[in-house]
Amino acid sequence: MSSSQFGPSAPPPQKSGGGSVLMIVLIVFGVLLLLCAGACAGCVYLGQSAVSSVAAQVELSPVMIASMLATQSDQQVIDKLGEPIEITASPLRTGSGELKSANEDFQFELKGPKGTAKVKGSATKDAGTWKVTAITVQTSDGATFTVPPPAATGPDVNFTMPDVPEETK
Repeated sequence: MSSSQFGPSAPPPQKSGGGSVLMIVLIVFGVLLLLCAGACAGCVYLGQSAVSSVAAQVELSPVMIASMLATQSDQQVIDKLGEPIEITASPLRTGSGELKSANEDFQFELKGPKGTAKVKGSATKDAGTWKVTAITVQTSDGATFTVPPPAATGPDVNFTMPDVPEETK
């Protein structure tokens, strides 16, 4: 039997482009998934960096506050800037990353009726306690001098236990 007996032969079925459209859609979704994963990883990295920076700032805050108080009450600073002396820029750590146990630097700014000053301090961690090791003041007229570091003190933590009934101990 020949194909002419049954009429013209039917053309072969044409491929619908469904397979190629499906492939394009899958590639687009794959690229979007990679972009979202990259964005999430970037956010996690930046979040960790911010948390460690804030933690370092918090850990150093007692020595920075002690330095500010020592500087504001130093007679050389009072003579140069006058009274009252205000803190015009919050103390900030000058380094980044993990804290160094030796020579961790910070700075802040002061202002008085007679002028302004930039203060640079340095601290060292010894036996778990941060101690101010150096304070240098540079006034707006160019004078530079050192302020004696405040005495090292441990954290002011005072835990008092509440009265607890004997049966719960």
